[in-house]
Amino acid sequence: MQRLGILLVLAMVTPAAAERAIGPPETATRPSSIVADLGLTVVHLGYQHPIGRHLALSLTAGIFGTYFLPWFDLGDDVKGIGGGIRGTWFARESGRGFYVAPYVRVQRVSGSHDDLDGSGPGFSAGAFAGWSFGLGEKLDLQLGLGAQYIYQYIDTSAGKQTSSTPFVAIDILVGYRL
Repeated sequence: MQRLGILLVLAMVTPAAAERAIGPPETATRPSSIVADLGLTVVHLGYQHPIGRHLALSLTAGIFGTYFLPWFDLGDDVKGIGGGIRGTWFARESGRGFYVAPYVRVQRVSGSHDDLDGSGPGFSAGAFAGWSFGLGEKLDLQLGLGAQYIYQYIDTSAGKQTSSTPFVAIDILVGYRL
């Protein structure tokens, strides 16, 4: 009887027995992804690479705009190009479910202030929290909300114009797993 008990314990601790008992484990190493970041201020394309069991790092580039700042009297409407870096912590190793994603973006912007055109540097930084949905095996959709800080510095012939404001952040990221 003791031998049967020992055999049962050994059978229960094998990986195959564990999978039958609780299902297959989540993938510890997610594949890299091509991502489209479609947030409130950006339309960026990029590359996301897992750097740990729960972490991923993204590099993106694309267009930037603050069309919404004049609506709230918080700054000028500027447009530009730039890039960003984003770290994402996933609660699940699969990269699906709850996530938190801080980011930093830099851009070169152009706009007008008091009917004078100018250009200059800009940056934004913030963080999102949200949920990553799996749309099949290859597609991910991340939806989140957060806060960001937006800064623009435009140099015109009449002087310098600065926009510096906190604002809400909306995260929509579509990823294709490679």
